[in-house]
Amino acid sequence: MRRKSFDVLFATKTGMGWLAQHPTLWRSLFYFVISMGAFTGVCTNIAFADQYLWVRLGVLLGVLSAHLLIIIVFGCFLHGLIDACGGGSGNVWGLLCIMGFTTLPFLVLTPLALMAMRLGGMAVLVLPIACILGYIWCVYLLMRAVEAVYLLNFRQAFVVVVFALYYGH
Repeated sequence: MRRKSFDVLFATKTGMGWLAQHPTLWRSLFYFVISMGAFTGVCTNIAFADQYLWVRLGVLLGVLSAHLLIIIVFGCFLHGLIDACGGGSGNVWGLLCIMGFTTLPFLVLTPLALMAMRLGGMAVLVLPIACILGYIWCVYLLMRAVEAVYLLNFRQAFVVVVFALYYGH
């Protein structure tokens, strides 16, 4: 499990290639919940520390549900865009099974968020930097996922993902 996570994060061509050949939605959902749950949980538990536990849990579940919905909708949109443009032979199931792995950078950045939220003051400015860095890393992993699932080269995957992000907004 650690080796797959390492390959997805740092040896992306190998990691995404393996995931494209062995798609598992449950494993993807597990990595999504662990990654985004830890990062969001750190931020919401410290930000809402004076609230009841059920309020903090509700905020955490709401944020996780919103992120999951965004990933699913964007994955389907990306598949439709690639299909409409005559992209490679891929399937939406394979892409959705990899989308949860693209949130793994947030698991790596969780200690940075903990430091930023715990120290307070000017250290809170580290949190937006961590979020921006995490989302850029996620977009890079998304490009690698599109490359692996749809048998495109990296340049084509880059253009499709950037266009989808631009067009989706």
